[in-house]
Formats: sequence, C-alpha cells, structure tokens
Amino acid sequence: MYDLTPEQIERISNFRGYGIPSAKFWFVGMEEGGVPSNEELQIRADKFSRFEDLAKSHENFKSHNMRKSVPTWRIMSAIVGRINGNRDWWDLESTRDYQSRYLGRPGGETFLTEVLPMPKKAISEWPYENLLGTPNEYLETVQDSRLQLLRNDYSESSPKPEYIFCYGKEFWGKHVSVFDGINFESELEGSVQWGIYESSVVIQTKMFGYGWHGFNEEFVNNVCELALSKRSA
Repeated sequence: MYDLTPEQIERISNFRGYGIPSAKFWFVGMEEGGVPSNEELQIRADKFSRFEDLAKSHENFKSHNMRKSVPTWRIMSAIVGRINGNRDWWDLESTRDYQSRYLGRPGGETFLTEVLPMPKKAISEWPYENLLGTPNEYLETVQDSRLQLLRNDYSESSPKPEYIFCYGKEFWGKHVSVFDGINFESELEGSVQWGIYESSVVIQTKMFGYGWHGFNEEFVNNVCELALSKRSA
C-alpha cells in the first residue's frame, strides 16, 4: 500500500517528462512503466522537477542502470537513429549507448512524456486504489488537466518538435484531442496513423515493445520511412 500526501500526489501529477518540449522528437506514452516501491514514489514526489534529466533523475532509484536495454527506450533510440541517418540504428549496442547517454536529456533532441502521471506495470493493473480511488475516478480527476498540459507544452515549445510519436493504441483518441483539428490517416495495414499538426509530423502507433507488439527492425524502419516522407512532403 502506498503512503503519499495529497501534496505529493499533486507534485507527481505535475511532472511533465524527461528532456525539454523544444526537442526534435517527442515520444508520448500512456503512462510510465514499472512497479514503483513506496520509496520510489516518494522520491518522484519530493525530488523530481517539472522536467527531468532521464539518466540523472533515475540515479535516485536503487534499480538504476541506464545501460540495461529497456524495450520502450530502445525503440525510441532506434527511431531517432534511423531518422537521423545512423547506419547502426537497430544495433543493440548503438541503441544502448544512445539510451544511456542522450535519451531524455536537457538540451537534447528527445522529450519523453505521458498522458497519465502515475507509473504502473500494465494497463490492467491498478495499485493506487487507496490513494486515488477506482481507475475511472482517477481518469476523471486527472485526464483533462493532463491533456491540457500536453497542449500547453506544445504551444510553448520553440522550436516545435519535428516528429511526435504517440504510442499505445488504446489512447489514440486522447492524442486526437491534444492536437486539435488534426486529421489522421491510416497506414501500414492500420497499425499506424499519421497527421500533420502545425509544423510537426504526428505518428500514432501501437505500444512500443517486442513480441506480440511487432516492433521488429522492418516495422520500425517502415514507420520511420513514413515519418520522413511526410516531413519532406
């Protein structure tokens, strides 16, 4: 059972992400993964600023190891490498190096953010009932304000991101509400949607991950080719 004050919950809810919104690449997920301990949630509440450095902030956690290949982070690193023209963009050591040294860093080219603020292992899990009530009550409380924060982050970013990757098919409808008026079109047999919002190419995909998610080298290459083609159109 988690033990947080209302003020600590509010601070976690106001955390925006890793890196800066003016980065070239945005990665918008549903919620941060993992199974945080009560101590880790306390650290997030008491030590995290609105925008954080991914590697440095995770030094606060006992499980910290930025050299460990995390599927979500590896795919982000591969996407950046492929679009930037890195010949070894899918290579494990190349993505591990990018993840540990550059991903989600202040002044860098990536911004990692989430629609919902509380980290958890899976969509179906809900470990916060003693703090936040039912999942529906949680969504009703935070969802609209979090979507507005995303709109604000985009509005205030200068320059605007060139590429925005929104991952997690369950939240495609939420992303539409962030990028008001965008018209998404389906590609790659419905596994991807794309649209243009102001000067940004917005790509919606399924959840970043291997196995049944299907994020192999060929699929990621096709997604990046699509993004590049829309940017140059």
